[in-house]
Amino acid sequence: MSKYKFSDAVNGEGTSGAMGSGKGDGCYVKTATGFLIGFFAITIAVGVGLIVHFAENRKIECVFPDQTSVNGGSNAQAVQCPEPPTPTPCPVCADKICPTCPAQNPLTSRACPPCPTQPTSGPLPTATTRTPPPVTAKPTRSVRLPTDLIPLHYDLALKPNMYDPDPTKFTFDGTVSINLHCNQQTNKVILHSNMINITSIPQFTGPQGSTLRYSIWEEDKDLQQLVIHLNGYTVKGQNYTLRLQFTGPLTDDLMGFYLSSYKDGNETVYVATTQMEPTDARKAFPCFDEPAMKATFKVTLTRKNTMMSLSNMPLERSVHKADNMVDDIYQTSLQMSTYLLAFVVGQFKNTQGTTSNGLIYGAWARPQSVEQTKVALDVGTQTIVNYENYFDIAFPLPKQDMIAIPDFGLGAMENWGLITYRETAMLYNSVVSSEANKQRVTTVITHELAHQWFGDLVTMDWWDDIWLNEGFATFVEYMGADMIHPDWQMWEQFIYDELHLALELDSLVSSHPIYVPVNDPVEIHEIFDTISYSKGGSVIRMMRYILGEETFRQGLTKYLNSHKYANANHDDLWEALHEQSRIDGKVTDVKGIMDTWTLQMNYPVVMVTTNGSQLRFQQSRFLKNSAANDTGKYPSPFNYRWRIPITYTTSKAPTFAENISYTWLDQEFADVTITPMNDGDWVLVNVNQYGVYRVNYAASNWNALVKQLKAKHEVISTINRAQIINDAWSLSKAGQLSTEIALSTLEYLDQEMDYVVWAAAEDQITYLDDMLKNTDLYGSFKSFMLSKLSGPFQHYGLDDTNATHIESLTRSKIAGLACSYGLQECVNEAVRLFEQWMDNPDRNPIDPDLRLPVYCTAIAEGGSQEWDFAFEMFKSATVATEKVTLSHALACTSEPWLLSRYLELSITPEVVRKQDATKVLVYIGQNPIGQLLTWDFVRGEWDYLQNTYGKGVFSFTSLIRGLTSSFNTEFQLSQLQQFQMQHPDMGTGNRAFQQAMENTETNIKWMALNKNAISSWLDNVGVTLETRVKDVRLPTHLVPDLYDIVLQPNMYSGDPESFTFDGYVKIHMTANSTGRNVTVHANKLNIQEGSIKFGKKDGSSGPSYRNLRETDKQRQFEIFFLDQDVIAGQEYFIEMNFTGPLIGDLAGLYLSQYKRGNETVYIATSQMEPTDARKSFPCFDEPNIKAKFNVKLVRHSSMKSISNMPIISNFTLGDGMVVDVFDTSAKMSTYLLAFIVCDFEYIEGKTAKGTRYRAWARPESIEQAKVALEVGVKILSHYEDYFGEDFPLPKQDMIAVPDFSAGAMENWGLITYRETAMLYEPGVSSEGNLQRVNVVIAHELAHQWFGDLVTMDWWDDLWLNEGFASFVEYMGTDFVHPDWKMFEQFINEDLHRVFDIDSLVTSHPIYVPVSHPDEINEIFDGISYSKGGSVIRMMRFFLGEETFKKGLQLYIDNRKYQNAFHDDLWLALERQANNEGKHLKVVDIMNTWILQMNYPVVTISKADSGNIIITQERFLKNKDARDPKKYTSPYGYQWMIPFTFTTSASADFNVTDADVHWLNNKTMQLNSEYPTTGWILGNIQQYGVYRVNYDENNWNELIKQLKDNHTAISTINRAQIINDAFGFAAAKQLPMSIALKTLEYLNTEEEYVPWVAAGDELGFIDSMLKDTELYGPFKRFMREKVDTQFKRIGMNNTGASHLESYLRSEISAHACTYGNQKCIVEALELFRQYMANEGVNPIDPGLKSTVYCTALREGGEEEWNFAFKLYMTATVQAEKSRLLTSLSCTREPWILNKMLTLALDESVVRKQDAYKVFIYVGRNTVGRGLAWDFFRGRWNDIYETYGTGSFSLSDIISGVTASFNTEFHLQQLRDFEKAHSNMGSGTRAFSQTIENTLTNIRWMNENYNIVDTWLGKYKN
Repeated sequence: MSKYKFSDAVNGEGTSGAMGSGKGDGCYVKTATGFLIGFFAITIAVGVGLIVHFAENRKIECVFPDQTSVNGGSNAQAVQCPEPPTPTPCPVCADKICPTCPAQNPLTSRACPPCPTQPTSGPLPTATTRTPPPVTAKPTRSVRLPTDLIPLHYDLALKPNMYDPDPTKFTFDGTVSINLHCNQQTNKVILHSNMINITSIPQFTGPQGSTLRYSIWEEDKDLQQLVIHLNGYTVKGQNYTLRLQFTGPLTDDLMGFYLSSYKDGNETVYVATTQMEPTDARKAFPCFDEPAMKATFKVTLTRKNTMMSLSNMPLERSVHKADNMVDDIYQTSLQMSTYLLAFVVGQFKNTQGTTSNGLIYGAWARPQSVEQTKVALDVGTQTIVNYENYFDIAFPLPKQDMIAIPDFGLGAMENWGLITYRETAMLYNSVVSSEANKQRVTTVITHELAHQWFGDLVTMDWWDDIWLNEGFATFVEYMGADMIHPDWQMWEQFIYDELHLALELDSLVSSHPIYVPVNDPVEIHEIFDTISYSKGGSVIRMMRYILGEETFRQGLTKYLNSHKYANANHDDLWEALHEQSRIDGKVTDVKGIMDTWTLQMNYPVVMVTTNGSQLRFQQSRFLKNSAANDTGKYPSPFNYRWRIPITYTTSKAPTFAENISYTWLDQEFADVTITPMNDGDWVLVNVNQYGVYRVNYAASNWNALVKQLKAKHEVISTINRAQIINDAWSLSKAGQLSTEIALSTLEYLDQEMDYVVWAAAEDQITYLDDMLKNTDLYGSFKSFMLSKLSGPFQHYGLDDTNATHIESLTRSKIAGLACSYGLQECVNEAVRLFEQWMDNPDRNPIDPDLRLPVYCTAIAEGGSQEWDFAFEMFKSATVATEKVTLSHALACTSEPWLLSRYLELSITPEVVRKQDATKVLVYIGQNPIGQLLTWDFVRGEWDYLQNTYGKGVFSFTSLIRGLTSSFNTEFQLSQLQQFQMQHPDMGTGNRAFQQAMENTETNIKWMALNKNAISSWLDNVGVTLETRVKDVRLPTHLVPDLYDIVLQPNMYSGDPESFTFDGYVKIHMTANSTGRNVTVHANKLNIQEGSIKFGKKDGSSGPSYRNLRETDKQRQFEIFFLDQDVIAGQEYFIEMNFTGPLIGDLAGLYLSQYKRGNETVYIATSQMEPTDARKSFPCFDEPNIKAKFNVKLVRHSSMKSISNMPIISNFTLGDGMVVDVFDTSAKMSTYLLAFIVCDFEYIEGKTAKGTRYRAWARPESIEQAKVALEVGVKILSHYEDYFGEDFPLPKQDMIAVPDFSAGAMENWGLITYRETAMLYEPGVSSEGNLQRVNVVIAHELAHQWFGDLVTMDWWDDLWLNEGFASFVEYMGTDFVHPDWKMFEQFINEDLHRVFDIDSLVTSHPIYVPVSHPDEINEIFDGISYSKGGSVIRMMRFFLGEETFKKGLQLYIDNRKYQNAFHDDLWLALERQANNEGKHLKVVDIMNTWILQMNYPVVTISKADSGNIIITQERFLKNKDARDPKKYTSPYGYQWMIPFTFTTSASADFNVTDADVHWLNNKTMQLNSEYPTTGWILGNIQQYGVYRVNYDENNWNELIKQLKDNHTAISTINRAQIINDAFGFAAAKQLPMSIALKTLEYLNTEEEYVPWVAAGDELGFIDSMLKDTELYGPFKRFMREKVDTQFKRIGMNNTGASHLESYLRSEISAHACTYGNQKCIVEALELFRQYMANEGVNPIDPGLKSTVYCTALREGGEEEWNFAFKLYMTATVQAEKSRLLTSLSCTREPWILNKMLTLALDESVVRKQDAYKVFIYVGRNTVGRGLAWDFFRGRWNDIYETYGTGSFSLSDIISGVTASFNTEFHLQQLRDFEKAHSNMGSGTRAFSQTIENTLTNIRWMNENYNIVDTWLGKYKN
C-alpha cells in the first residue's frame, strides 16, 4: 500500500479530534510517534516557506514522489500552486497547500484537524486549484450506467472564461449539485465525465444524521465515467446529494460546452455555447448522461455584464457581482434528459413574437444578422401552434427560443426551449438568400419543433431507438412545412430527399436496421445517419398511409400523452397506434407489420409479372450487390420477408389518388385479378411510392412505361415518374434489370419540366457521370446530356423574375446541370453575370436561386482572378447562406493549384469554420479535377481530420461517403482496403468506410457488366444533339485500312452557284472492339440511302446496315446503325454514294476560278486541313486514324486531274468524260489528301535522287513557276540529306491555285499554294515576293517529313507540324540563299512576334487541348507557328547543331508512317544528347516551354558578392489583366532557361551550347563578376525565348553604346535591345523614357533587322498617337531619324542585294509616310509616269508598295481608279496583292467605304484576299472607324464567310481593332461581344482584342505625358 492515498481525510471526515492523547473519536498515537509526526510537519512547513521565499512570485510546482503509487503507474502531474500556502500543522489539507498534495488516510492517522469544506451553494468559486488526477480505471464496467442511484435534480452553475486575449487558453469553471435517489444500495456513485477536471474534493451527503461520505474517486476515460467511492453503502429509498467543482477546456471542437466566435468589424466576438447530443453533456459537467435518466435542472450562468445568456428556461433573476460579472439564474426546468440541456453566453440580439396560444417566441442572432431572423420567427410561431393543434397537446414550456450559432456542427439541435441552429438553417435574407435557403430554414425549424414533442416531451429509452426521435421529426418536418406552404409540393419532395436516399443507402449489406443495438459513443454517433432519419421518416409515412390520417394522428396523441416527461421504446408507439387502429376498425397487428420494417435491415423488391388477367407480386431482399459478404452482424428475425402494402394502377385506367386501396403481400407471393392487358399496356406498382420498396417488371412492361414517358409523361404522376427512374437505375446497378432499359428512362427528359423528377434523375445522371468521367464514353455522354438539357434550359433560362418557389428550385436545378455539361448559352450567360458582379462587387446582379450554378460555372471557366474575387466575397460575406454558396463554388475551379490551396484552407478554422470543413472537402472531392487531390489530402491529414471531426454525428460519415462515391476501379478498391488496414479504428467513420468499400465493389462490377451496353446505347440513341459540343472525337471500335474513292466535279455548264460533285466511297475497316454502328465524319454531303451497304470483307454473314442512320450536325458525325455488333479482329466494309456542293468556300472539295480574257475558267481543288476532308467524302477525319487511299477522279477530257499519287491508268466514259486512276497512297491522314481537276500546265525537274518534281499553274502563268520549281528541287534534295530519310513518294507536285485561303497546304505529294506564294515574275515581283516564294516552299516541303511522314497524334500537338515547319523553312531557305541572313530575319518575323502575342493572359500554351473544329482552327496561330519555331530554334542552339540533326533523324526513323506525341520528339533528342555525353533532360526542359503559356523575363543584377545574379519571372504585357486561367501552368510559370551573356569588356557574340548557364529555378548566382563599368547583355543572338531586363544604369550604358558605336553589338542583339525595352515599358517594368531613347541612334543604323524591330515599336506608337496632338511632333521625330538613311540609299534599287533592297523598302516606306518631301515627290513622279504610259512600269518591284500607297494617299479619285484598273487586270498575283493593299491608302472616306463593300464581292476580291481589305482600311487613320462600323454592320456576312477559317476571321478582328485605345472603344467591343456570343474561330482573337485595348488604354494613361516630354524638341 502506498504511503499516501486519496481519501476522505481532506474532507475532515472522522478527524474532529485535536492532535494529542485524548480518547474517544480521536486518533491514538504514541508520544514518540507524535513527536516524529510533529517534526515531519514542521519540516514540511519550513521547506514550503523556503520554496516560496526563493520563488518570489514565480509559479511553484509541488511534486510528490510517491503519488504515482495510487495507480500503480506514472500518472503523477506537476501542478502549479496559485499562491504561497500559510504554514500550518496540517500539511495534508489539499485546498490549503497545493491541489496535488495527497491527503492522509483518516483510517490510519488523526493527526490533522478537519480541512475546511467548500460551500454548497452561492456563486461560483474563484479558486483555480485542481484535485489530484484520479485513478484511471480499466474498462471492465458496462458502458451503461448502473441505476442504483438516479438523478432527480441538478443545481448547475457555469462560468465561461473567454476574456483572455489568447483563445487557446479559454476554459470554463463549474459547480454541480446533484440530488440523487437510491434505487438499490451501493457504495459508489458512477456518472459520466469527459475532459472535465475535478478541482475540489467531491462532497457526498445524505439524509440528516447520515455518516456516508466520499472516500476516493477514479476515472474511466474509455467509458467516460467518473467513479466516486463511498465509505459505506447507500440506503434504498433515501435521497442523497453529490456536489462537484470542476473546470474544463472551452475550445472550438463543437461538442459539449464549446467555443464559437464571429467577427464584428475587425474584432473577434467569442461565444460559449453547447451541443450535448448524443453524449456530450458529460463534457460540460459531470452528469448521468443517458436519455432515460431524466431530471430537472436549475441553471446559473456567470457572464460579463456586456454579454447576455440563454438557457432552456426563462431567466428568473440576475445578480450583479464584482469585476463587472453577472450571475443569470434560470427557472427550474421540467424533467428532461441531459442531452437536451443548452446554454449560450455571448453577444446576441433577438426579434420576438407571441404565438396565437400566448407562447413567447424569441429568435436570436449576432447583432448584424438579427434582421435575418424574421422568416424563422414567422415559421416558428406558426409551426408550434400547428403542432399543438395537430398533436392536441400544448407546448409545455413557458417560452421557446431559437438562436443562430456561428459555429455549429449540425443543422440544428432540439434543446427543449432553446433550439440552437447553424446560421444557414435559421437566417434568411430575402435579397441574398435563395428559395432553396428559405425552404431549408423552414424545414429545419419544422424538424426541430417536431422534436419538442418527439424527443423532448417523450424521449426514446436508449439510443437504439434514436429513430423514434429523428425518423418522426424527419417525417413531421414535411408535414409542418406543408401546413405553411402547401404550394411547395413538400410531399413530392419527400420522395427525392428522403425515400430515394434511404433506398440507396439501405441496399448495402453494411447497412443496419432502423432499431439497432448500440453501446459506446462511437456506435451511437454512427447511427445518426440516413437509416435513422430518412428511412425512419419513410416507414412512418408508409405507416400513416396504412392507418389513414386520422387514426395515425389520434394514435400519436395517445402515445405522447401516455409517455410525456418520460421515456419510450418503439413497442410503446406500436401499442398506441394498435389501440387507436382497433378503436377505428383498421389493421390490428401494427407491431407485427412494423417490426418487419424496423427490426431487419434493407428492404424488399417486388417483382411484378402478368399472365392474362392475373397479376403476381413476388418479394425478395434487395441488395445493390448480391455477392457482397454479409457479416451477419444484424441477422433478420423474419428471414428477410416484409409485410408490404401493395398498390397498383394500369394504363387501362390510370389513377394516382392519395387514398388508393392496398393489398397485403406478407408472404413470398401474392396474386390479384385484373382486366386482361394487351401488348403495349402497362401496370405500375407502388402508387405515389408510399411503400418502402422497389418494383421490378418484365422488360415489356418497362418498355411500355418508357414509351408512355416519351409519348405523354404527364399521364403518370410526378412521384411515380421519379420512382420509375430511381427504381430502374437501382435495379440495373444490382444486375436485376438491363442497363439499356435504365438508360431509356432518361431519354424523355428533354420534355420533363418538373423539379422532383429532375432531382431524381440527377442522382442517376451523377452516378453515370461518376462512372464514365474517366472513360472514352464521357464525351458521348456529355453530348446526350446536352441534348436532354437544351429544351428545359430554353424553357427556364436564367431569369428568375416572379418565379414561384418550385419554379425557382427547378430553374436552379436545370441551370446547374446545363452549365456543368457546357451548354454554351448557359455558360456564356453565367460568365457574363459573374463578370458584371466583378466589375461592381457592391451590386450582385445574380438571382439568389441561381448563384451556385452561376458562381460555379464562372469559376470553373475562369482562373485565379475569378477565384480570388469569390474568395474575397466569401471572407467578407455576412449572410451565412451566401457564405456557404461561395464555399461550394470555390471548389468548382478547374485549376489544380487553386484546389490544393483550398484544401489547405479548408482545415484552417480562421478561414473555414470547423462546422463547414468536411463539406468543403467533399465539394472539392466531387470536382473531377479535385477528386484525387482530396483523396490524397484526406489520407495525408487523416489523424488530424479524425481527431477534429471523427466524433461528429454526421460530418465524418459524409466526408467518407462524399469522397469515395465515384470509386469504380480495382486500384481504388485496393487503396480503400490498404487504408483500412493502416487505420483499423476509424471511430464514427467505421460504418461509412465499410459502405464505401461495398459501394466501390458494386461500381466495379457495374462497370464491367455495363460499359459496352452504355457505349452501344450512346451510339444508337444517346447523341442526338442540336447544341454545340466540345467533344468531337470519333469512336474507335472500327478503324479504316483503305478507302476506295471516286469523285466527279460537275462544273461544266449551268450556274456556278449550283455546281456539285458526285462521289462514291468504300471504306475497308477492321474492328478493334464490339459496337453496333459505324460512325464517320460527313459535312454538307447528301448520302444516298439506297446505296449504303455494310458487310464483312470476306462476304460471309454478319452484321448489316439496318437502314437507320443519324446525322449529328454539331459533331459532323454520320452514324450508321447495324443490326448486330461487329466483332473485334474481323474485317468489314461500308460503301455509299453521295453528292456535295461544289462552291467557292475554300474548304474541302471546292470551286476556284480564274479569267482567261472574258472567259471564266472553273477548276475543282481541295483544302482538307484541319477538318474538311469530311466535306469531300465520308471518312474517319482525324489525324491519328491513318489509312491508304485508292483515288479515281472523273474529269472532262479537256481537263487534267492531279492527286497525291501518280496516275497509273485511265479509261473513257461517255459524253467526253475520263476516269483517272491513281496509284495506292502511302498510309496517311485524311487531311493530307488532295484532288484537283483543272486545265493547268506544268514544268518539271528531278531531284538529286530522281524524284519527279512538277510545278503546275494556269497556262498563262506557267513561266512564273520556274523559280518555285528550282527552289523546290534544291530544298527537297537538301531535306533528304539533312533528315536522313528519302522522300518516300514517287513524285512531288506543287500547284498554284487561284483561290486559296492559306499560304499553302502540305498535302503529301501534291502541295497546293496560293499564287502569291509560288509564282514569281522577275521585273514585276519584288525581292519580298521572291523571299516569300522561297520560304513558303521550304515550309511546305518540311511538312513532307514533319506532318506527312510523321503526323501529330491530335491537333493539340499541331505545333509539331507547324512549329517545326516554321523553323525548318529558315533552314531550307538559308541553304539556297545563305546571303539572305534568314536566321537574323527570324528574329523579326517570328520571335518578336511571339513576344507580342504571347505576353497576354488570353494566350495559350504551344501544346493546347482542343476538340471542336472552332477550337482547332483557333490554334492555327502565331503560337503554334512562330513560338513553336522559336523554341525549336532555341533547342537546336542548346543541343548543338549535330546533336539536333541526329536526334531528328532518330525521331523520324522511329515514327515514320505513324503518329507522334511531343514526348516522342523529346525522348529521341534526349537519347541522342545522352549518346553524345551531354546528359540534357530534354523532356523536362522542353515541357516547361510547351505546356505553359507566356514566357519568362530574366533580370540581371549584381549580388552583394559582386557576382551576377539572374532571376526569372513570368512576363505579361499587362499584369493587371484578368487571367481567365483557361490554361494553368503546371510549373508555376518557371522555365528551364538556357542563359547566355556577354559584357562590354569582351563583346563576344559568338556563342555555342557550351556557353549555356541553365537557370532552372527562380534565381541563380553565376560564378562571374558583374561588370563594374560598361554594360552586360543577356541572351546572345536571342537564341532563348525570353526577354532580358537590367537596372536603369545598364540600360543607359547599352543606349550609350548604340549611340557611340552600335556595331559593337550584334545586329540581332541591337534589335533585341529595342524590342525588349519597349516590351518592358509597355509592361511598366521600365520607364518609357528609356525605351524611347533606344530609338535615338537610328539615324546611324544601316541594317535591316534593327530597323524592322524599331519599325514595329514605332508603328505601335504611331497608332496610339495618330488621333492626338502629339502626332505632328512624332512625325517630325520620325523624319529626322529616317532622313539620313533615305538620303543615303534613296529610291534607286539598281544592283541592290537582297537585304539592301529590303532595307530600302523599309526606309522608303517610313520616309514617305512621315512626310519626307523628296520621297513623296519621287513617288508621285514615278506613279504619274506609270499613269502616262501604262504599258511601262518604271517603279522598282521592291518599292512598288511604297510608291503606290504614297500616290493614292496624296492623290485622289483619278489615282485610285487607275490603281483599281491595274488591280482588276493584273495577271501576276504578287502585283495584284500589292495593288489591293495600296487601294486602302486613300484618304477619301467614300472610296474606303467602297473598298469595304467590294471586299465582299467575290467577282472583285477573291475570298482568300478579302480579309486584307479590312485590315488595311482599319490601319488607315481615316478608315479605322469606317472599317469597324462596316465590320459590325455586316457581321453576319463576314462570319458566314470566314467564321470557320483558320486565320481570316482572327486576322480581320485583330486588324480592324489593333489601334483601339479609348474607353469608348472598349465599351463598343464589350457590347459587340455581349451581342455575339459565338464568334467561331474568332473567339480567342476577340478576347485578345479586348485585352489589347485595355493594354492600349493603360499605355496611353501611363505614357502619354512621357512621350510628350520626349518629343518636346519636335513641337516647333
